Amino acid sequence: MSFVFELPEVGEGVVEAEVVSWHVNVGDSVNVDDPLCEITTDKAQLEISSPKSGTILRLHGEPGDIIKVHTPLVEIDESGAPAAPSAPAKAAAPAPSAPTPTPAPAPPPAPAAATNGVSSASALPSSDPSTRTSTKAAPAVRRHAREAGVDIHQVPGSGPGGRVTHDDIQSYQAPAAQASGALPVAAPALPQVLPSGAEERVKIVGIRRKIAEQMVKSKHTAPHFTYVEEVDCTKLVELRTALKPIAAAQGVKLTYIPLVMKAVSVVLRQFPNVNAVMDEDNFELVVKGDHNFGISCDTPNGLFVPVVKNIEQKSVLHIAAEMTDLVERTRAGKAKLDELRGGTFTLTSVGSIGGVFATPILNVPEVAILGVNAIRDAAVVRNGEVVVRKMMYLSPSFDHRVIDGAVGARFVAALKHVLENPEALLLELR
Repeated sequence: MSFVFELPEVGEGVVEAEVVSWHVNVGDSVNVDDPLCEITTDKAQLEISSPKSGTILRLHGEPGDIIKVHTPLVEIDESGAPAAPSAPAKAAAPAPSAPTPTPAPAPPPAPAAATNGVSSASALPSSDPSTRTSTKAAPAVRRHAREAGVDIHQVPGSGPGGRVTHDDIQSYQAPAAQASGALPVAAPALPQVLPSGAEERVKIVGIRRKIAEQMVKSKHTAPHFTYVEEVDCTKLVELRTALKPIAAAQGVKLTYIPLVMKAVSVVLRQFPNVNAVMDEDNFELVVKGDHNFGISCDTPNGLFVPVVKNIEQKSVLHIAAEMTDLVERTRAGKAKLDELRGGTFTLTSVGSIGGVFATPILNVPEVAILGVNAIRDAAVVRNGEVVVRKMMYLSPSFDHRVIDGAVGARFVAALKHVLENPEALLLELR
């Protein structure tokens, strides 16, 4: 019997999704909750799992195609279901040492898991790979297993209801890596070079497509201008050096970004219009009282901008702790949707990679973004003498429709003054 699985409703107001990649091919056998594909919407990237066991008859759409909600996604032949729940019990019955497993007392899978196919909503009763018929795991964990070359169905789950976690994947890998008494040494990877005259076409799909669309929208909507200023960060470096062990004693990693974020928040008191978003429909500048700062974050799934809320109410230590946690969860695919929205100002930094300065693109509808660049030793003139100082370029971009060049320059000058005299930030207890 053929079952047509339609794309489920994966979020409020979501009417379509883009196919990012397929995890199955026509002819493959699948069990309930096996991953079928990854999709992306305007709000999130999700993994869709199978609601039925059987054989894949047809896939609707290729990577990059747009699929409407409640239209066919996959067709499954249920007559050839590969692993019905009763099969393991019958096979194990003749062996006295392997009694037929009895149903666990845990509640059955939620109805939503059996109907909408979204893996994060499913529930399973067993953590033992030898007795369970499918595996419960978050999409990020399934991706972790695939990238590590681990069959997730063989991994014992330690989470609630037998859920497999990131730690379970790592624990499962460890014995294999140490079986020979030493960790294996990987052969050096050689760069893949295309032959002369060859070309390769890479389809732009998923998060990368969304990023591209957002960048085009930003450049076409807001006329940008970038203002570059050089800042003497010698005192800032000294302050961070002094505060690092204090922060570490409280389990907090202190980088330069939380100090810059707090400095920006202080300066925005003088320039509230910089902390604003554009209402394009009514062509109004919406000035925000909350300082919700986005942090451009490079992840395995593309560029995300998690948002640290209410900077104006928090100390540098509080900002550092919250930012570290949020960035780590974003890179692991665990950030909540609400933590990726609501920004009023964005900071982007590639200083750890290199470069002198960049011209960042606005994260519309915000009207300003701050490029924070590498701090370098440089020879500068002070009181008629050449000395070595810790120097950094700031390179903010502004929406010229609402932020004049003079306003942007004054904003940067005020920020420069705070960063060059950062001891005042210690008085900002909230």
